[in-house]
Amino acid sequence: MAIAYAKLYELIHKKIKDEREADELYNAIIEIIKESKVIVKNELKDELKDELATKKDIDLVREEMKAMEERILRYVDNRFNQLLIVQLIILFAIIITNPNAIELIKLLFGFK
Repeated sequence: MAIAYAKLYELIHKKIKDEREADELYNAIIEIIKESKVIVKNELKDELKDELATKKDIDLVREEMKAMEERILRYVDNRFNQLLIVQLIILFAIIITNPNAIELIKLLFGFK
């Protein structure tokens, strides 16, 4: 960047014969460049702030995830209980309808 400033300074001094006017023009151009850098930097900072998630946003997402996890666990637990009930009903139906099932159950559980 310093090389570009030096070239700009030389170019201005070549085109403008009065050294004082050349220095004023050079200083004005440098000031404009610095101001535009600050403006661009601030605009970029504002745009990036809008895109970044804040701690509040992250906390909201965590709360939503916890709520969703609780809902999923309740759903799975409910389905597990329903499956257990269905299995018990089927087991009792087999025992009631099949006279040999009692003997089979005794053999499976080690009773004689």
